[in-house]
Amino acid sequence: MIGKKIYLRHFVKEDGEQLFLWSKKPVYFEKARFTQYKDLSAAKRGATLLAQRKNSFAICSHDNDKVIGMIELYERGASENLLNTCEVGFLLDEKYWHQGLMKEALQLVCQYAFNDLGMKEIWAGVFQDNDASINLLGKMGFEYIYQVKYPDIFSPENKNENYYLLRPGNCKFVRS
Repeated sequence: MIGKKIYLRHFVKEDGEQLFLWSKKPVYFEKARFTQYKDLSAAKRGATLLAQRKNSFAICSHDNDKVIGMIELYERGASENLLNTCEVGFLLDEKYWHQGLMKEALQLVCQYAFNDLGMKEIWAGVFQDNDASINLLGKMGFEYIYQVKYPDIFSPENKNENYYLLRPGNCKFVRS
């Protein structure tokens, strides 16, 4: 999938180096519970697993072909009423925040989900203190639906995760 400033491609084992770098920065765990790999070989195994998922994509910059983020579509369940729904998860390297790049990646993957996969709903779960992601989802047309309170085993506070829903008719971007 190709956008103006970024493109999406499937992961390869070599992307493990970037995954390992992200796993060493607490901000990615705090904002998105990104996996904390113990070493580079574990991160390369993680990249290999991501490469096997047909709806997991590396976000790459047209400027330098570098992996600057990731975006994935997950199944929500096997029951009949969930078959045409999915959940999106995403992460962007902090050096690229607030440049409109995740908006572009989210547009590409939502177009893919609706137009190519036939999805009727795309859900997104975001921790309630992740203002940038919440604002992005709102700009894209996602609507707040509910909140789940999770006990946080990593800190004394609970982490509340807000769930947002996007349907084709609510998209605030042009679909192909």
